[in-house]
Amino acid sequence: MAPMIICVFVLLIYFSYYLYGRCILSQDTYILAFRASISSDDAALVVSEKEDRVLGRKYFGANRPKISVSTSGKDIRVVGNTGVRHRAMGNYFLKPKGSWEYEAAGKAKKLEQIDHIRMVKRVKDIGENLFNREDEP
Repeated sequence: MAPMIICVFVLLIYFSYYLYGRCILSQDTYILAFRASISSDDAALVVSEKEDRVLGRKYFGANRPKISVSTSGKDIRVVGNTGVRHRAMGNYFLKPKGSWEYEAAGKAKKLEQIDHIRMVKRVKDIGENLFNREDEP
């Protein structure tokens, strides 16, 4: 009975590594996509520059994620995949048959906010000038 309890605890620890890694990867892919969306440079270039800094060393118990970037119009999609490293529980019945790989994707839209704000401000200024001219005799 005691070996079974130990196996269950080990399995819970591995599930925790899996869940933690999946959550962090989901967060990091969205951060990379968002940073690429607010930059005026090429999305793939921005992601490759910021990848090491965003991913950091927080993926304990997992391999370093592999990041890929794709763009479609204004949409930027960053996909990361990795897997949990484990060697314990060899061929025991509790270990899942397949590998413990996971994938997460973050998506952001390039809105070019600065250009939009400038355009709105310019239209507002033109409108104010038109109304001020009508008021003059």
